[in-house]
Amino acid sequence: MIFSKIKKYFLQKEIQQSSKTSKRVVANNKVKNIGIVSTMELNDVYEFEQKVKKLFPKHRSVNWYLFREFHKGDEKSFHHFSDNDFNWKGKINDVSLQIFVDTPFDLLICYFDTNHVFLESLVKQSQANFKIGFSNVNQSLFDLEISERIDNIDSFHAEVEKYLQILGSIEAS
Repeated sequence: MIFSKIKKYFLQKEIQQSSKTSKRVVANNKVKNIGIVSTMELNDVYEFEQKVKKLFPKHRSVNWYLFREFHKGDEKSFHHFSDNDFNWKGKINDVSLQIFVDTPFDLLICYFDTNHVFLESLVKQSQANFKIGFSNVNQSLFDLEISERIDNIDSFHAEVEKYLQILGSIEAS
């Protein structure tokens, strides 16, 4: 319990410090590699992934990671992470999660609409070229913020498509 609070404290402090000093440079490349970060509240990951693939038909890969609370009985998954994957100073100690963070995605879709220190830390550390998320989360995280309800997936995808067409990252349909 106390270690969890220490982790959250260090992660929050790191996010705040890097928010003050970070300068984003956004590439104008076509989207090929896509990363998705969300919580277990995303009920149908497969449906969400299919909509992303439909939006980007010429993509190379879609990789995703979902946050879930740590329970000792949970099996290790290469698509889930928990607070247990961070050490007490807030650094990632899981190899597969670190590989995900170090992957230079052309687009990182951050599908969560509340402040969540572990997800925010993951997004902040990500080497993605362009990050999209919800507007009611930490504004320093994203290059493009969408103001939409989280349960309205179709509208979110329509907004993402519209703005990426304007930016020239995808072809007009």
